[in-house]
Order: sequence, then C-alpha cells, then structure tokens
Amino acid sequence: MKYLVNYLALFTLFHIPFVYSKDKQINNLLGMSLEELMNVETSISTNSKQKLSTAPAAVTLITAEDIKATGATNLADILKAVPGIYVRYNHFGLRPLIGFRGSNSKQTLVMINGSSVGDLMWRLGIFWKGLPVNMIERVEIIRGPGSALFGTDASAGVINVITKTAGIISRAEVGLRSGSFNTQTAWMEYGGQWNGFDVAMTAGLFRTDGHDPLIASDAQSRRDRTSGSHASLAPGVAQFGWKNNDLHLSLTRKHWRLQADYMQHDDLEIGLTGAGALDPVTKGKDSYLELGLFYENEQFDKNWGLETEIRYRRVAYSSGDGFQEWPPGFSDSKGTYPDGVLNHMESAEHRLNTEVSGLYHGIKNHAIRLGGGYSWHDLYYVKHLVNFGNDANGTPLPAGGSLVDISNSAYAFAPEKTRSIYYLFLQDVWHISDDWELTAGLRYDYYSDFGNALNPRFALVWQTNNKLTTKLMYGQAFRAPGFQELFAETSFTLPNSELDPEQSETWELSLAYAFNKNIHLGMNLYHFKQSNFISAHSIPGLSKRKYQNSGEHIIHGVELEAWWQPLENLRLTVNYNYRDPDDSPFRAIGTPKQLAYFRTDWRFLPHWNWNMQSNWIGTRNRRANDQRADLDAYWNTDTTLRYHGINKWEFSVSARNLFNVDGREYTGASIPDDLPLPGRSFHAEMRYRF
Repeated sequence: MKYLVNYLALFTLFHIPFVYSKDKQINNLLGMSLEELMNVETSISTNSKQKLSTAPAAVTLITAEDIKATGATNLADILKAVPGIYVRYNHFGLRPLIGFRGSNSKQTLVMINGSSVGDLMWRLGIFWKGLPVNMIERVEIIRGPGSALFGTDASAGVINVITKTAGIISRAEVGLRSGSFNTQTAWMEYGGQWNGFDVAMTAGLFRTDGHDPLIASDAQSRRDRTSGSHASLAPGVAQFGWKNNDLHLSLTRKHWRLQADYMQHDDLEIGLTGAGALDPVTKGKDSYLELGLFYENEQFDKNWGLETEIRYRRVAYSSGDGFQEWPPGFSDSKGTYPDGVLNHMESAEHRLNTEVSGLYHGIKNHAIRLGGGYSWHDLYYVKHLVNFGNDANGTPLPAGGSLVDISNSAYAFAPEKTRSIYYLFLQDVWHISDDWELTAGLRYDYYSDFGNALNPRFALVWQTNNKLTTKLMYGQAFRAPGFQELFAETSFTLPNSELDPEQSETWELSLAYAFNKNIHLGMNLYHFKQSNFISAHSIPGLSKRKYQNSGEHIIHGVELEAWWQPLENLRLTVNYNYRDPDDSPFRAIGTPKQLAYFRTDWRFLPHWNWNMQSNWIGTRNRRANDQRADLDAYWNTDTTLRYHGINKWEFSVSARNLFNVDGREYTGASIPDDLPLPGRSFHAEMRYRF
C-alpha cells in the first residue's frame, strides 16, 4: 500500500495549469433507453461513424461507464460479456488467449487505437496480460472477419481498444483499488486545455501476487514416474504474480493529434513452462512504446475527407533469469542437469507504419473510402543463451554445463530479420434507399517475405420494418505466417519459408428485432470456414516436425441476445452461443461448444448501482487420444456495488467468482488436473475527482 500512497502524493504535487473543456463524458448506460443504445455510433465496421444498429457487421460496443459498472479491471474481464468470445487462460504465464466463435487466438486481431498489438514472433506477446481498464474509453468489437479493413489476423474477430484522448476526459481523477492476492492498483487521469492544446493523460500502476494455484502433478512428475527420478517440484504452486506500469498521453490541436502509449510488465512469473513443468525461477519483463501523429479533416475539400497517420512502435521482451524449462535434477540421454534446463531469451523489434485514406462523398448516396499504407517491421535484436541442445556451431552441449550464447546462429529462437508490407483498400457504402444499404470492400496486402493476399467483404443491411433489421454479410480474411513459422527452428519444429497465409471465409445472417422500446432481441447465424492451416507436421526422414499448410475446419453457429428494461432503473441482459464444429484435427481443443451470459444492472437507490453478471462455460472436449474425462461445465458469477453520493468521491466493492466455483482451464495431459482458475476474490475501489 505504501507505493500506492506515494504514487498519489506525486500526482498531487505534479501540477500543470489547465482549463476544463466542455464535459463530454460518456452517459451512464443505464440512463439511456435501449433505442438510444442502438443509435450509439461506432466506427470499427467501416472506419466511418455509423449507428450500432445499422453497422454492416456483428458489432459490440463497450464503454468506460459499462466497464466501471461491472467492476472489470482488465480487458480480459470485459470480453466475457461479448457473445461468441471465449477467453482461455494458458498455463504458461496465465496468458488470456481470446478466441471468437470456436477459433483459436491466432485468428483474433487486437488493436489499440487502430494499431495491432501483435508482434513478429509471439502474436500477442509472450508475456501478454491483457490491458488495464483505466486507459480505456471504449472497446469496439467485430464478431466476424475484418481483413478487408485491417489486414492480417482478423479472421474470426477484431477488438479495437480506444484509449481516453483529449476532449474525452474533462476533469482530473485519481483512484485506488486493493484486493485479494495482494493486488493493488493506483491510477490517475486528467484532461483539459494547455497552451492551445487539448490535453489528456492517464497513468496506472498495478501489482499482484497472483492466485498461485496448487499443481498436484506436472510434466516432470510424468518423467519421474517412468525414469525413477525425483526432480519434479510438484505438488507445488504455480506462481503467477506480475507488475504493470502504463502511461498514455494525447495532445490535440485542430485537425492534428499526437499520441504516446507506454506499457511495461516487470517481475512477471510464468508459473509453468510451455511443456507443463513448474517454473519458480522466471521473472520476465517486457515494454511497449508507441508514438503516433494523426491528421483528420472531414471537410478537407468539397467532397473529400482526409485521414493520415504515421506510427512508430518498439517492443522488447526478456525472460530474466528464466526460462527454467525443466527443474534441477532433470535427466535425459545426455545426463543430469543440476541447475535445470535453462533457456534465456531476449528480443526487441521496431515497427514503422504510415497510412493515408480519403472519404469521398461526391457521388450521390455513396460514401467511398480509399487508401493505402506501408508498414516496416524489424526484429533487430535477438539474444539467446542455453545450457542444452546445440551450441552456435551445431555441436551438442553436454548435460549440466554452463550457459552458452547461441544468438545469431541457426539454433537461436529467432533470426534478426525485417518485413515490409504494402497495402491498398477500397470500400463503398451505398445508401440504396431509406431501407437498404450495401457495403462492399476490398483490401490487397503484399508481404516481402511470403507474397500477397486479397480479401473482399460485402454486407447488405435491410430495415425490414420499423421493428426488424436484417443483415446479410460475407467476408474473407487471412493470417500471415509469423517469423517463428517462417524462420525460427526450435527443439521440436523446423520453419518453412515457403508458407502461404491461412485463409477463412464467413457467411452471416443477422436479425435484430425491437419488440418494443423496452425489449430488444438479436440473432446471428454464421458459417465460418478456415483453410490452409499453418501447423507442424511429421516429415519422413526428419527427426523434427516442420510447419506446413494443410487442412480445413468448418464451424456453424448461432448467437442469441436479449435486452429487457422492465423499469427505468433496471436492465437485464442475456446472451447464448452455440457452435457446431466439424471433427477436423485443426479445431481448437478445449473451447466450449456452448456459452451463456446473464447480467443485471439495478440503480436501486439514488447514487447506488448494483451489477451482477454470470458466465456459463459449457463442457470442453479433450483430444481423441486423451483418456481424461471432458472438462465439466461451470458457472462463474461476479458482482459489484457502487456508490457515488458524496461530492467528488466514488466507492465500489466487487466479488469475483462469488460462489467460489472450482473452475478449471484445459491443459494437455502433462498437467493431469488441468489449470485451477482463481477462487473467490474481492476488491475495493475509491475514486476522487478534482
């Protein structure tokens, strides 16, 4: 708690004079009718503002007020409310892996302010932990393909996190949150005008010891049983503590905006290695810096709007004193490793992106957007030290030896390489009549290291009557092969520089029905086909598997949603998702076929708000060769009580997993009892506005 108090003291002393701008804070959603909610504007589906109800995609919008009402503290918490999304926690570092409609996380594009957070090696980052909520203004989500707008990785869904910028924050705020697992958070935000600029700034500090689940048996336990050794650290706890610092700054003047985003993880414990062995040693760290300069003018010329941007990003990772892939006493055919099997990894990359687009209104009933861009990626630093495998010359290392530097060799986890991407896009929104609107788009991407991809999309929106809206949508998407798949040899797999991108196509039918002003219903039917999967295959004559393109996977599904506001101060929300995947070996194992979500928001007294939400996670199937029983379905219930009746103060208390359900996350057979998820926990929060 001492570091939280010091943080607030520093903020109080830090003073920059500014004048509050006009209050533009987002309305409390419970104060809006369902009809008003459907008319909230979103831009993710076309890169132009459109009403949520007529957007040419299955779109979900979550605002800062909505986040606050649920007591969510991380992006992963927010997404549990979205139909079709399943957040699976990986045993390596308890990383939240976000999947749409039964796909795996590689088919999900996550962006901050329209820029992908993915990197060249690890997609969402080897230490990905989601995003803190204090920085978020809103989250816009497409359930379905997005490559025609955003390029690679947008096969199954797109998540765009929009941070608080100048003009959104109209006052200063500081806050503290403290709770179970020695979890503490402090944050601040302010916004206003300074020397002719609209200014916004948010900053946060976070630390937690993690829920540290007990692992009764791990991957080394299996080896001990067959070899007679006693090296396993199980039973023992998987340590999942970590720290996070983030800082976000926005300066706006007329049509120009300068934005800076910085995030850093420290002392990040991974708990379990990728193979499933307990690792109490690793405390990794990473850093993320992005600078952006933007120009936006909706009236640049008589019939033209213009948007330009240039962004620079640097991402760096380090495993610290880890990874301890196997514990001290581990033995293989070479002998015993008294210090364990050690695999120290560091990397850093640059990215530079520039884009220009224009919106043309010169043709009646048409809004035509065209543009293009260039992106340069450079994995410029790789450091790799090991005490196993081969040295830089290919000579086998003896068991139990010291660490050897294999950087810049064929045996390093990645080569230092660059990638250039050129892209063009075109989209036309044709307002055919008052009841009909057609959106058609096309994007072409050229990659310097594997080739090109062309992805179209179509969406026909029909205002069938004053209660019913019908949408028919089609889109193609792709996932570019990553550096690990193209160039990096590991202990188990060989790269393949001849890989093609993964491909997908999706058909969707969406129906939205306003039964009356207090009851809204929605249904989405979809057919999702993935093909040209990139996966490792056994190759005759080779001791290692090699990445290849092969296979396809088809998923049919339905998403049902309902909103009911029986009273002005009471709203109920429910959604249910069912998917029917084929038996392809490329299906995502460990994801449920059924999901359900229930939520209640009740303003039961002036200044008092109560929220309760429950997620039902359906049964999760094992692989065919896994003899364990399928993972049982379970409920997880969270609740938050919030009070804001004292001038400038706001308080809340939250319980997560209120009924202390023993939820488990799917793992391979190396962890027989799967990964225990956090039990019941609590946190309390207070905010003060200046």
